[in-house]
Amino acid sequence: MKIMKFGGTSVGDGKKILHVAKIVKDYSEEDRVVVVVSAMSGVTDKFISVFKMFKERQHSSGLIALGELYEKHVLALNELGFKNGRYLTIQSNLRNLFGELLTYLSFKDEYTVKDYDHVVSYGERLSCLLVYSALSKLDQDTELVDSAKLIVTTNDFGNAKALLAETEKQVSRVVLPLLIKGVIPIVTGFYGATKDGRIATLGRGGSDYSATILAYALDAQEVILWKEVDGIYSADPKRENGAKFIPELSYRMAAELARNGAKILHPEAMEPVISKKIVIWIKNTFQPEFIGSKIWEGRK
Repeated sequence: MKIMKFGGTSVGDGKKILHVAKIVKDYSEEDRVVVVVSAMSGVTDKFISVFKMFKERQHSSGLIALGELYEKHVLALNELGFKNGRYLTIQSNLRNLFGELLTYLSFKDEYTVKDYDHVVSYGERLSCLLVYSALSKLDQDTELVDSAKLIVTTNDFGNAKALLAETEKQVSRVVLPLLIKGVIPIVTGFYGATKDGRIATLGRGGSDYSATILAYALDAQEVILWKEVDGIYSADPKRENGAKFIPELSYRMAAELARNGAKILHPEAMEPVISKKIVIWIKNTFQPEFIGSKIWEGRK
């Protein structure tokens, strides 16, 4: 059992999404996999701007921004290479998601942090649809799963924490039957839902946390966090030529790096996996053959 999470850069356009689908297909030939997907790069920030525009009653600007987001996702769909009926079905599904969001935004008297979480969750819903479609094109049996039906959270909107016991029950009910049938679940990252069903996001970069929560709930052997870097370095390799690659590190060391601002990991991502000693890998989507960095209890 592997939980594979793909970050925003990994699904940044249609060609990259097809590449991700091929990676998933390769891994699924040997292991059961659950895929967690982030929003396309830049999309969450754009949805934040849309929320602010509607909150400030700048409806015209908000509509323009939503139109740009729609075009970005249709462009990615075009790059997937579908034809005729299948293309129109996916395009209709994209349009329906934007229609739902516009309806939600248009009939609000006030906009709260709860509304913010609901709006920004659409980035993952859209990217998951595209990844699901790409895998279907490769003849993979997949199913979209909304993480609001899986991850039960606290009421801390904007930076919620997972309630692991409740989440484990939901995952067993929804995801396990799919895996038993040989289906690849495609799960929205970044958010869950409170006990009363309201969308709650897990903080920026929260898809890492989503992946480790699911690993805990499914007793997975490994989590692979697919990013645009080869693994973890002593410093940002894009800024410092002397940055050293770290092939292995402990949970404690990884957690400290995250708490000290290393953007490679979500600060809460370690917590669910430590008790079950689940291995985390940081790997490069664009160099999948490179081994990456391993986070596990074997390092002190």
